[in-house]
Amino acid sequence: MTERPLPATSLDQARERAVERLSVHYARDQLTLDELESRLERAYAARTPEALDEVLAGLPALAPEAAAVPAGLKPEKRRTYLAAMSGVVRRGAWVVPEDINALAFMGGVELDLRDATLGPVTEIHAVAVMGGVQVTVPPNVRLECNGFAFMGGFEDQVTQPASNDPNAPVVRLTGFAFMGGVEGRVLERGAPDPGES
Repeated sequence: MTERPLPATSLDQARERAVERLSVHYARDQLTLDELESRLERAYAARTPEALDEVLAGLPALAPEAAAVPAGLKPEKRRTYLAAMSGVVRRGAWVVPEDINALAFMGGVELDLRDATLGPVTEIHAVAVMGGVQVTVPPNVRLECNGFAFMGGFEDQVTQPASNDPNAPVVRLTGFAFMGGVEGRVLERGAPDPGES
């Protein structure tokens, strides 16, 4: 059977849906980072619906997330922030989970930890596909960044270094950016955002 080509707009929409589904599978630990990267590359190279179907082959059906534990009963261990053609902002006083997935697909995720309560180690796994993830920490936190970018940027501590105190809370920012950006930065509490006019 011959593969049916779609008009460019329909194919782009189908590709966006496939990328969003891949992001959700990654957030639910159903894909490793390497598997996600490989499937994303195939999704952007796909020229037919059949090729996009192959990108999603073998993945389980997406079920809704389990109901959240009511606030105040116990702190969250893991949290996912997903911005698909939209924006997600978390700032102010909040208790930060030990493990965060920040996924931005044609949108943005901003996590400001300057007034937050941190545990000894916080792991943030960021994936930005034609979007951006920005993580801001105060100077008394050790920020460790390890990621890469393909046609994008992965930047950390560009304007101010984080703490080098071995007893300071650690925030580990890992992941990758594909035609997008991931930024880890250090700002004093209450300091104005240099990106805002």
